[in-house]
Amino acid sequence: MSVTDEILRKIPRPNYSELPQLYESLDNMARRIGSILENSKLFERETGIVRFDRASGADIRGLIMEDPKVMVPFFTTICGFSERELERLYNIKDVYSLRSAIDERKLNIFVSIIVEHLRHPLSLETLLYKFYKNWEEHQKRHYRGRTAESYVVDFLRSRGFNVGKVKVRCEGKEREIDCAIPPSPHEPKVIILIRGGVLRDLAKRAKEYSAEFDELSTCFPQARFVVVYLVSPHERARINEIRMKIEEERRGKRPYDLVVLTPEELEILLVKLGEWSIKPGELKTQS
Repeated sequence: MSVTDEILRKIPRPNYSELPQLYESLDNMARRIGSILENSKLFERETGIVRFDRASGADIRGLIMEDPKVMVPFFTTICGFSERELERLYNIKDVYSLRSAIDERKLNIFVSIIVEHLRHPLSLETLLYKFYKNWEEHQKRHYRGRTAESYVVDFLRSRGFNVGKVKVRCEGKEREIDCAIPPSPHEPKVIILIRGGVLRDLAKRAKEYSAEFDELSTCFPQARFVVVYLVSPHERARINEIRMKIEEERRGKRPYDLVVLTPEELEILLVKLGEWSIKPGELKTQS
């Protein structure tokens, strides 16, 4: 068993039954990161220490370029930065874009930040454990969101509606709509904003919904706006409170056309689509 595999064996995976694909991705990323670090000149095999105290900018850049897809998230989480903090403090917008497209200016700033903050030797076990748990927390919402998105899209498609995720340009920015009917970048008739989550996240999610609504409604004022926030079964007893918090965020503004909080309430969406004269199979995707 490699050093990295031995470390991974110890890491708890509390949500494995719910999110097995997340943990498969985490394991693969951690193995790749571990392999890159183990084979670098900074790694002391006899101690298991990565000597960041001896790392130059060229060393850090070399580690990133071995595999930007995993090393950009690794260094971001190890340094303790969020994506928004890097933009606010260092003017690095969308640091994770470096995973697929190298921007030399952005990369040079990113490298200098890492050199500034990683100044001490750290064990490989500490590094992999911190990355794993931080990236796990970062990705849970995205995986749960994608699960909710897939459920809604599959439900509507099974009823014959032409739906899907679509990217649109609005107010000079590119935005991604979770689910649109039809999935047209020019004239979606219904815009569905989808999340999955728990009550603890609700205040943040309600603000996100409202901000997306404000922005997209300026570009698509005739579209209907639906919020889907699939509530966890153990929080169904508080469903009225959740609905109130989501709707309260729109106080004094245009309200949502519908708020859906359970899979069963998607049947109400079907009724609303009929009221809005949107029928299965009628709207073809516009390019």
